[in-house]
Amino acid sequence: MLKQLMISKKIEQRKAELEELLKQEQGLKTRSDELEAAIEEAKTDEEMATVEEETTKLEKEQEELKEKKTRLEGEIAALEGELEELKGK
Repeated sequence: MLKQLMISKKIEQRKAELEELLKQEQGLKTRSDELEAAIEEAKTDEEMATVEEETTKLEKEQEELKEKKTRLEGEIAALEGELEELKGK
């Protein structure tokens, strides 16, 4: 019983973390849209270099976020499997 409660709490925490990552993902989407507009508006080499630098940073952040989401989703699935196994006993 206590083990089930502990696992449930861990699942709850992981899901809260995942929800936060989804909010961050939306923020990155907004930045991506803004960068898309900036690319269209850039006229000088300096402006293009700045946009390119920001694009590289954004892509790195998106990749890191994707990795965190994948890890959390895996942890949640494993914990839910463990919880189901305990409930079946």
